[in-house]
Amino acid sequence: MRIKDELVGPECEGVELFPARSREVDTSNHYHLWVIDDPTFRFPFGFTRRLVTEATIGDARQEPWPANERPADCLSEEEMRALLQQEQRKCS
Repeated sequence: MRIKDELVGPECEGVELFPARSREVDTSNHYHLWVIDDPTFRFPFGFTRRLVTEATIGDARQEPWPANERPADCLSEEEMRALLQQEQRKCS
């Protein structure tokens, strides 16, 4: 994310493609990222809203953000649990 943000911009979307084996290119330990250089473009798949946390929920463990990079909207463990409960009620 940091590299994409620095090269193209934080609001530009990109994808990493895992191609069919017939289109595979594996000549060294490289990663390929295709980014649309238009901050208003959104792919018609993927998540529709932002959700960031440092909380460990069940077996899902997230590394903490460096202090100077922690987003203001980073949810606490309590906020994440409340959100998960709210989403579960919607599905019931």
